[in-house]
Amino acid sequence: MNWQNLMNRLAPLRRQWDLAVLANLAAGTERPSDLIEAINAQASDGHRIGWKVLNDTLRRLERSGYVARQEMPGVPRETRYRLLPPARHLVSALSLLDTWYDDHEPDTGTLGAPPHGHPAGNQNDASNTARRPRSPPA
Repeated sequence: MNWQNLMNRLAPLRRQWDLAVLANLAAGTERPSDLIEAINAQASDGHRIGWKVLNDTLRRLERSGYVARQEMPGVPRETRYRLLPPARHLVSALSLLDTWYDDHEPDTGTLGAPPHGHPAGNQNDASNTARRPRSPPA
């Protein structure tokens, strides 16, 4: 694995809310108001995304080729966003990685555990609510 190329390719997704926006778009949320509501409902650490940060994030993801913006005709004006194919594939790959961590994360106390207040797993995955317990190491 060429880790330098991978880090460069993931550079547009290193900010706090990037994956939350992509995951919610992948789940079918299209309107900015719905994105804010969904993301803030999922954020269990007390942090909340605001309008400016959401708009900046969506525009940056659009410039990076992950998201498409569509202005809907009518009054009032409505904007919708959707994932482009590279983002759909990336979310799918990251979901596989999330599942892999659920099954293979080392049980070394706090090492490798999510930071305080940050739940592990995909916040959009309904199966997250009933995770199976880990088997003891053999």
